[in-house]
Amino acid sequence: MDRLPLDFRTVLLHHLDYTFEKEAWQPSLAMALDGVTHAEALWKPAPQRHSIWQIVRHVTHWKQATLDAWTGVRPLFTVGQGETAYVSELERTDWAEVTGDAAAWQADVRALHAVSGEIRGRAAQLREADCLRPFPGEEMPLLLRVLRMATHDIYHAGQIQYLRALWRARTT
Repeated sequence: MDRLPLDFRTVLLHHLDYTFEKEAWQPSLAMALDGVTHAEALWKPAPQRHSIWQIVRHVTHWKQATLDAWTGVRPLFTVGQGETAYVSELERTDWAEVTGDAAAWQADVRALHAVSGEIRGRAAQLREADCLRPFPGEEMPLLLRVLRMATHDIYHAGQIQYLRALWRARTT
């Protein structure tokens, strides 16, 4: 049997595809969001819990921050010094309450798709050596930083699936 050509970029692209867009053993983040209504996106199972819409904004927030660090716009970390002030700002503005109409909800979903597409496009251009270089401002290899970000997608996809099940149970 011939061996499949497998390199770091291939593994990274596979993980990005199957955590955001395609179905593996579990639905991807995009699949979990497919068909979510405005009312469903706003709903919380309890006041102190997060809504689907908040999860979408949270994921978009951190993916954009990761992309910004990757492209040199704003670093998240400084080697030897830890988190930058930008991380504190991101944490402070994360998980804000959301309001808005159905158009605003759809705009946030499109923003998530857009940043995910930008990240995937950038990953597709990587060479093997790029994957092993430190992520900007960190000692961690770029490959691991982006894999962790993609794994964050599937974590929240599970939360969204659970919230959708609770939403359906509430209305039956």
